[in-house]
Amino acid sequence: MAKIKLTSTLDPSSDFVLYEGDVLDLLKTMPDEFVKLVVTSPPYNIGKEYENKIGIDKYISGQEKVIKECVRVLDRRGSLCWQVGNFEEYDYNTKKRDKNIWRF
Repeated sequence: MAKIKLTSTLDPSSDFVLYEGDVLDLLKTMPDEFVKLVVTSPPYNIGKEYENKIGIDKYISGQEKVIKECVRVLDRRGSLCWQVGNFEEYDYNTKKRDKNIWRF
């Protein structure tokens, strides 16, 4: 099995990058329409023992910054896979093509 090195910088010649750190720091280094796919599973903010729960306004504000940057770096024909709970209220100039809901 091939080893995958985590990186703290972006190498445009890479086929893919696994990045460990603040996603906003990485996104801000990317040019517009740079990627064809974004896959992310941000914190749910529901009080799981492995996360720090914050107020809903602060949570949404933080996620909104990430969504805007993801949309900016995403190719017009690209896809954004955002694994979160069932909450929809804001329009980020995106077109929803599919919605999958899992119930646990």
